[in-house]
Amino acid sequence: MTEITSPLIAPNRTVLQPSYSTITQRPEQESEQHHKDDEQEELGLVGKPISNSTFTLWQSKSYLSSLVALILLLITFTALEFALLKLNLPSVDEEDRDALKFPRNLEDLRQLNRILSVYMDKHFINVYVTFVATYIYLQSFSIPGSMWLSILGGTLFDFWLTLFTVSMCSAVGATLAYIISGSLGSKAVIHLIGDRIASWNEQLVRHKKHMLNYLIVLRIAPFPPNWTINLGAPHLGVPLSSFFWGTFIGVTPPSFIHVQAGAAIDRLSSSDKLVILTPINVACLIGIAIAALIPVIIRRYYPL
Repeated sequence: MTEITSPLIAPNRTVLQPSYSTITQRPEQESEQHHKDDEQEELGLVGKPISNSTFTLWQSKSYLSSLVALILLLITFTALEFALLKLNLPSVDEEDRDALKFPRNLEDLRQLNRILSVYMDKHFINVYVTFVATYIYLQSFSIPGSMWLSILGGTLFDFWLTLFTVSMCSAVGATLAYIISGSLGSKAVIHLIGDRIASWNEQLVRHKKHMLNYLIVLRIAPFPPNWTINLGAPHLGVPLSSFFWGTFIGVTPPSFIHVQAGAAIDRLSSSDKLVILTPINVACLIGIAIAALIPVIIRRYYPL
């Protein structure tokens, strides 16, 4: 897989690069949109293909075309998602149809678990395929709800199967968001969240030699938020391989907690609350994040 480079991070040589934050500046004599387009072209952020041996995706040429492409893509995949939910899931009783929706709270989760668990023996593949496709859809477009879906998976499927599925779907969905942002959504992403990407770039430059470890830590304790990482990474020269494996490994610890909570939901009474971030769970996440930083510390003070 060919790595995607960006002028925001100089590849192993000292080059005076223009500041990324200038993308959001506008001289009074020019319109804001025209100025941003010109500067992005100068920085090499427009018209550069993202490619490997099997496909080539071209970056969008203007903010309007980029935004329209993103909206059309979201509408298309949302329609496909609803078609999948309608056609692939087994038919349910009339009174239970309202409960077939993305869970947003514990009560929604209980209702959905009650309905789907009835059909698991005869329709396991249908339910599992729908779960996988829905998870990737949420991750690809940074739509909230993945945590509740992870918990639901813990109630429906085997624990280790669910943990692997959630981690893989997170990595695949985030990678699709990476590709969409770096190609069809390039102009719109830079226009809408350029300041956030610029602030992240300041951190990223310091960790360029330890990108995989850095991404693992970001996924465990997401600062900046995961959706910013997904959308900003292709514009900051983050290699696709490091992005994928950093996501896969980094989301596993928090996913472990979510899936474990789902596995225990049947033992909760109707008055119990679902507590995820217990002191023990937080301590475990901090410990794993520190462990991911150990190789970085060793290489800094004891070069090999």
